[in-house]
Amino acid sequence: MAKKNKTAKSAKESINKVSYHYRPDNMTLQEWQIALRRQAAMKEKFAISEHNRKEYPGYYNVVNSVTRNEYRVVYRGQDSPWNYCSCMDFKTSQLGSCKHLEAVKLWIEDNHRKVCRDIPPYTSVYLSYQGERKVCLRIGTDNQEEFRRLAAPYFTPDGVMRPEALDSVTEFFRDAVRLNNTFRWYPDALGFILEQRDQRRRVQLLPEYASDTALDKLLKTKLYPYQKEGIRFAFRAGKSVIADEMGLGKTIQAIGTAELMKAHHFISSVLIVCPTSLKYQWKKEIERFTDSKAIVVEGNHLVRKKLYEAEETYKIVSYNSICNDIKILKSLHTDFLIMDEVQRLKNWNTQISRNARHIESEYAVILSGTPLENKLEELYSIMQFVDQFCLGPYYQFIDETVVKSDTGKVVSYKNLNAIGERMKNVLIRRRKKDVALQLPGRMDKVLFVPMTEQQRDMHDEYQNMVAQLVYKWTRTRFLSEKDRKRLLMMLSQMRMICDSTYILDQKSRYDTKVEETMNILKNVFESGDEKVVIFSQWERMTRLIAKELDELGVRYEYLHGGVPSEARKNLVESFTELPESRVFLSTDAGSTGLNLQVASILINLDLPWNPAVLEQRIARIYRIGQKRNIQVINLVASQTIEERMLSTLNFKTSLFEGILDNGEDTIFLEDSKFDKIMDSIKVVADASSEIADDNRADGSNIDWDDKEENINQVADDEKVVKELVESPEEEAIEQARPSVISEQMEEASDSSVSDAEEHPERLVQQGLSFLSGLARTLSSPEATQKLVDSIVEEDKETGQTTLRIPVPDKESVAGILNLFGKLLTGAGK
Repeated sequence: MAKKNKTAKSAKESINKVSYHYRPDNMTLQEWQIALRRQAAMKEKFAISEHNRKEYPGYYNVVNSVTRNEYRVVYRGQDSPWNYCSCMDFKTSQLGSCKHLEAVKLWIEDNHRKVCRDIPPYTSVYLSYQGERKVCLRIGTDNQEEFRRLAAPYFTPDGVMRPEALDSVTEFFRDAVRLNNTFRWYPDALGFILEQRDQRRRVQLLPEYASDTALDKLLKTKLYPYQKEGIRFAFRAGKSVIADEMGLGKTIQAIGTAELMKAHHFISSVLIVCPTSLKYQWKKEIERFTDSKAIVVEGNHLVRKKLYEAEETYKIVSYNSICNDIKILKSLHTDFLIMDEVQRLKNWNTQISRNARHIESEYAVILSGTPLENKLEELYSIMQFVDQFCLGPYYQFIDETVVKSDTGKVVSYKNLNAIGERMKNVLIRRRKKDVALQLPGRMDKVLFVPMTEQQRDMHDEYQNMVAQLVYKWTRTRFLSEKDRKRLLMMLSQMRMICDSTYILDQKSRYDTKVEETMNILKNVFESGDEKVVIFSQWERMTRLIAKELDELGVRYEYLHGGVPSEARKNLVESFTELPESRVFLSTDAGSTGLNLQVASILINLDLPWNPAVLEQRIARIYRIGQKRNIQVINLVASQTIEERMLSTLNFKTSLFEGILDNGEDTIFLEDSKFDKIMDSIKVVADASSEIADDNRADGSNIDWDDKEENINQVADDEKVVKELVESPEEEAIEQARPSVISEQMEEASDSSVSDAEEHPERLVQQGLSFLSGLARTLSSPEATQKLVDSIVEEDKETGQTTLRIPVPDKESVAGILNLFGKLLTGAGK
């Protein structure tokens, strides 16, 4: 029966507490660490019980009363080489002890139990954790001589497995069981043997991929030589860290490694753990570069549990979700684990970090772009996901590398070369300057960023309005001028929402692009001295970035339409000449005429609809004679109008031709180009052809005035807004104020005589549209009353009722009356 640990009352243990921060002068490093574990055993509440003493001498169960975690402990006396605990601290500390084993010692003392020191009768193969791990043999009292003779080819006289016996030792297991069926081999020992065999097999396969051409068909994209080197390195290591500098393609190297593993049947499942903002980025890149399918694990817990078991090779989950799932499932298993952006987990003692260590995998690739040599404590934690034995026990690692002042503050590091030597087989890091000759002059990357729930709701609301207008056009092949302007408004607002709700109201603040941009910048700042140019079409969006940079204490230059022309030169000079000026933040007012060639990274917070403006942005840093490699990062809100703009090249072309020629928005209203553009808008806006009953195609249920007022307010405040009229000339960009946004929107005549003469078929379309709309209106009492109220006017003084119908002009009225006269005359005959 289990008995609680009563060590806290033990008079023997009533000694002065040992400091966790300073080693007592009278203790060695190892003695201090064992004392700390004994001290922890006294404080924590463990339930301890002993196994069957005859069958399992020296075996104990230790249960943590708080966490309910259970550990198997073997104790056969102080300093016995056969002592063991199933916890990770015992396996990695090289102390031969842990708090659970110390708790068993104290339990035995307090309960006056006898320690089982005798050699058990059975023979066993176990994994020793004293120093470097090794497979060992302990021969029991039964059949001692026979076992010694049988073991001689496989084990040394002191019981350590011979290196040459790696392949044949399982034959010894078979013969040992035949000799005595009580023979045991433990799972960790067998696992270590299989791990060594597996690594040797991978090394034997590598010569097939020694040449770069051998990996050319691995993915559906070109791999640079250093990326192929990274894939080979990770394949050989089995578990590794790829710590390349930002922009060198760590993602594609991880995917390439997984595909190579899969091709040789080492794996069948891949779990990718990443920040929430990168889930769909991973999905798109996997499906773009491979023939495999990927799913994002999201939804409630039961849905996620089912998705983990899906047949797709790649499962992608966020750190937060995996943390919650492990709380319930206790552990997760995958063949191949990829952990992205691990440097974002700032505190490695957080719940997320601790839970992530419960992901079990045979292989792993850990991705981090942060320079690790300057953050040794964080480096140690990262290495726990790869090889928990590589850097030795943590207490020893800190003692060997950290120099502290008398007050305990870290003042420097030492023995860095020795640390680098230990990691050389599991960590690879390249800088841009190391592989510059392999890189193209310009690298473009699209980073898909999810929206918040609030952004999504607003975006979808505007999209629904666009869908109604598109549906109206699909039925009638006609939209009035006012409807066309409304269409432009809704498309523009959808684009604004993709950046931040702040652009529209300056009150709410829902966005993810700002956070993602700051993550990129922090990576750049920590990696070296590179400079960054950031563009957005919206001045309010640049305001948000400026605020974040202020809080971070980073020097930046800020250009927008309100900056006088004469001041621009000073901004450029400061950015070029001052090392501390790391960021040039600009609206499209600075997309022409500036030389920002000192920068090597350009971030587009949003994409202009005019491809020429996008190239003007890039031309600020990517110019003739450029000596450094340039990286362009385009932030695109996933599953939005931005993404569909990106994937529909025809839309870009038709929009450029239809709207942007000469910077005149009126061209958009020309029928000859409008039909062509609408076909593209249907795709880009993802407008459904089926509108719900409560969202009628005529848009009558929409409060258009509120939407127009909103967009007009944005236009008035922006000063340099040119979302639909983007002139390539700098002065035009500064002064452009599109009439489609700022002008009063008045209904144009849908039935002008000249229009009917030029397009007689439209007269029929308009008539049908009118009749169908009238029929819908009259079918509803409420809508009929609204119609009556809108055309019937009652004089409050006289009580006289008048029917008022807006008409284009007197001539049109005369024509209609003349027509009715002829009809009546004909009827009288």
